[in-house]
Amino acid sequence: MSTERQVNLTKVIWRDVLSHLWLVLLVASVLGSAIAVIYSAHQNRLLIGHWEELREERDKLKLEARHLLLEEMALAEHSRIEELATQKLGMKRPATEKEIAVSSK
Repeated sequence: MSTERQVNLTKVIWRDVLSHLWLVLLVASVLGSAIAVIYSAHQNRLLIGHWEELREERDKLKLEARHLLLEEMALAEHSRIEELATQKLGMKRPATEKEIAVSSK
């Protein structure tokens, strides 16, 4: 019978890992870098999506502002105001002899 020396497997693994420490650090660095690239690409996609939503909202607001400006111009038109004053309020232009000028001192 031969006597076999029993080797502790964990000690052998740790010795092997420590003897190739630079390789372990290199693999860890590559994995960390890969995770950072994936995370930054994901964040970039999220930001681009949010940016597109904001651009669409801006375009809608610009369109609404144009419509409101046109509506304001139509409502402020002098002939329309004069017509509403005549029809709804019963107002009319006074005769020239009935006009009174008011001056401030």
